[in-house]
Amino acid sequence: MLGSYLKYLLQRKSEYSIHSPFVFDFMRKVLNDSGSNRDYDTAYRVARLLDKRKHINYRLRKQSRLLYRMVRYFEPDSVVSFGHMTALNATAMALGNMQTKVYLEQSENFLETLNAMGVVNVNLIQPAEFDSTHFRRLNSGFVFFGRDSFEDDTWDYLVDCLSYKTADSIFVFEGIHRNKAMEDAWEEIKANEDVSVTFDLYCIGVVFFREGIEKQDFVLKY
Repeated sequence: MLGSYLKYLLQRKSEYSIHSPFVFDFMRKVLNDSGSNRDYDTAYRVARLLDKRKHINYRLRKQSRLLYRMVRYFEPDSVVSFGHMTALNATAMALGNMQTKVYLEQSENFLETLNAMGVVNVNLIQPAEFDSTHFRRLNSGFVFFGRDSFEDDTWDYLVDCLSYKTADSIFVFEGIHRNKAMEDAWEEIKANEDVSVTFDLYCIGVVFFREGIEKQDFVLKY
C-alpha cells in the first residue's frame, strides 16, 4: 500500500529524536545493529531448503535478522507462532537464543531438517493443542502472528494470549500494513487498554505490556 508507506516515511523517527531510554536502547541495540553473524547464513541455508527459495530478497533477509536480534535481546522462554511462519523466520528466531523454545505448526520433515542443521529448539504444535492450559501459558512470552493470521480464527487466539500475558510479554504482528483489514486490526490492537508501548516498523508491529511506562505508539525508522 503506497499511501501507507509514504505516511510511514513521513512519520518515522530516528533514535536521535527518541527520549524514552527503553525505546532508544531497542533502536540502538536491535534495530540499528548491522553487524554480520554466521547464524544469518544458517537461516538462509535452511530457507533455501524448506522455503524453496533460490534467492532471498533484501526485505526477507532484513526482517529475519530483526527477529533474530529481538529474540537475542529479550531472551524469551518461548516463541509461539500463529499463522504461517517461514523456515527463514523460524530458524532466525530459534538461533537468536538456543534456550528459547519455538513452537509452530509444521511437518515432521521440517523439524528433521532443522535438527540436521543444528537447530534443535523448535517444537511442533498441533491446532488441537491450542486450547490446552499448558499451551496457553506459553503465550505469555514472545508471540508471533504471521501475515495471514487474521484470515482465520486467530483473533480468538489473540484474545486468549491477552488473558495470559504478563508485563514482559511481547507480541509481534507481521504485515500490519499489508491491507486495510490488517491496518484496522493494528489500530484496534494499539487501542487495547493493556498495551503500553507499540512500535510500527512498517513490515511488522511490536506490542509491549510493560508497567510503569506511559502509553505511547512509536513509528520507528527501520
